[in-house]
Amino acid sequence: MRGFRAFPIIVAGLMAVAHAGQASAALVGQSVSTGIAALKEWNVVSFNNFTSYNHVDGRVFVGGTFNAGGNFTIQNNNIPSSSYGTPALTVVGSAALNGSVNAGGGISVGGSVSGSFNNNGQNVVTYGGSNSAWANNTTFTQGAPDFTSTLQSQSNDIKASLISLSQNLAALGNTSGVSVGGDSNNQQITVTGSGLQVLNWSEAMFEGSSNQQLLVSLPSDATLVINVAGTDIDFDRNFNRFSGDNRVLFNFYEATTVDIGRQFSGSILGVFADITGGNSGNIDGTVIGNNVRQNSNGEIHNNYFQGDLSSINGPVSVAPEPSTWAMLILGFGLVGAMMRTRNRRTLVVQAA
Repeated sequence: MRGFRAFPIIVAGLMAVAHAGQASAALVGQSVSTGIAALKEWNVVSFNNFTSYNHVDGRVFVGGTFNAGGNFTIQNNNIPSSSYGTPALTVVGSAALNGSVNAGGGISVGGSVSGSFNNNGQNVVTYGGSNSAWANNTTFTQGAPDFTSTLQSQSNDIKASLISLSQNLAALGNTSGVSVGGDSNNQQITVTGSGLQVLNWSEAMFEGSSNQQLLVSLPSDATLVINVAGTDIDFDRNFNRFSGDNRVLFNFYEATTVDIGRQFSGSILGVFADITGGNSGNIDGTVIGNNVRQNSNGEIHNNYFQGDLSSINGPVSVAPEPSTWAMLILGFGLVGAMMRTRNRRTLVVQAA
């Protein structure tokens, strides 16, 4: 009879997992879809480590270790509402928190959490390792046994989808609605076409000269993707805010290092790159990299990407959309609970 009582729990868990898999196939469709959603869900996504010594306006996702200096703050500025209940800060590895978190949604840390910080948003920190941190008005909660592994699966899905998105964008050819002009003082990119517009640039064209300002003009119904070739990118000229900069995406599809020396406007997609900003100016856009470092002389503003990339097609993926992650957690949690119950019963029988 014990086996029959346990059976509904197993079925419920497997049904939850199966339903999540079916939903992922329907919702994702193309592997790039989750990547497009990630551009709008987080202000910073670092596949591995993120080190910050200044303010980040929006939500942050870190696939490895997070080291926050004393000036670090998640500001809660211009953050769009989340359809997925995404925390203000998600760290798959360990987190050393020093500074402030003002955004709602809580904090999830798959490893250990340490440090002393102000938590002025939703005051819950869930962790998978150990806790030696202090924060005001905060509840620290040990995650379920599969808490960390679930975060790791989420991280893997996000990374795979963003890499696929970058590769699909890099395969696009130049469109006729983009032109480049200017002189030694100003380099001008002018978009006249509507919809998705693409410019493929060399490293030298993107970097320009140190005193040359980059200017962009585009209509309200256009999205601009700039694919930048090259492995070692150094940007050391001004690129100030402009109308529609939240519809511009720079795809550093083969870069291993991207150093942003001054003010930069637009979103950055560098899936293989170690990205450094905050040297002398802000970054106004989403930042996605392999590792990300934000120095103390520049903020990362949540000028989150709002361009339309729906026309991008890629290979079918089984990676779940964020809306299916909760179902996966439920399914694996139920199956795990059943396995732990069965193991305890086995030990009792053996002891008898």
